[in-house]
Amino acid sequence: MDDIIKTDKLSKQFKTTKALDQVSMSIPAGAIYGLIGNNGAGKTTLMSILAKLQEQTSGSVSKKKNLKIGALIETPAFYPMLSAYGNLKYQKEISGDGETDVKKLLAMAGLTDSKKPVRYYSLGMKQRLGLAMALVGNPDVLILDEPLNGLDPDGIRDVRSMIVELNQKYGKTILISSHILGELQKVATHYGFLKNGKLIREFSNDVLDTDLETFYFENFA
Repeated sequence: MDDIIKTDKLSKQFKTTKALDQVSMSIPAGAIYGLIGNNGAGKTTLMSILAKLQEQTSGSVSKKKNLKIGALIETPAFYPMLSAYGNLKYQKEISGDGETDVKKLLAMAGLTDSKKPVRYYSLGMKQRLGLAMALVGNPDVLILDEPLNGLDPDGIRDVRSMIVELNQKYGKTILISSHILGELQKVATHYGFLKNGKLIREFSNDVLDTDLETFYFENFA
């Protein structure tokens, strides 16, 4: 696989805290790349820089030419009185995107009840809508920060299925972080382990000879 995004010695300093310390990572095109690390490891900071929501202190990011990136980082912001259709239509308008088919996005997200206000949605439905909003503009890469967080088993299954479909059916490269390592192993093709702002190791799913949780605690905890 060719790399679609690479970083070279990427660092981020917040006053006296170094959130990222010379991170050099490679995300292959077509991969589902699982980013793993404990709280404070630097995952959200790294994702925010790749999504252009923050600037690095030093180092560089290289991407394929004309690459489009969509992101769902932390809690997605909705207009609670609008429907899913209304939220997506507004997101399309403010982004200046003239091509996205909102009804197609709803179908991709499995949201068929387009008249129900978002305030009445379950957390799982809100996460699906957040994913759909990240897809406005038809990005090549999706960056998803803890999309399974707080979901019940049905919600986890539904969002997991959507992630796999976006990758396999629609060809999206996906960077995803999650503390639920068993679920991450069900979808990821590649991994990167962050600890104290440093990228400790990258590898593909092919090298795992045990479950991801056991591998993590034996090697990185």
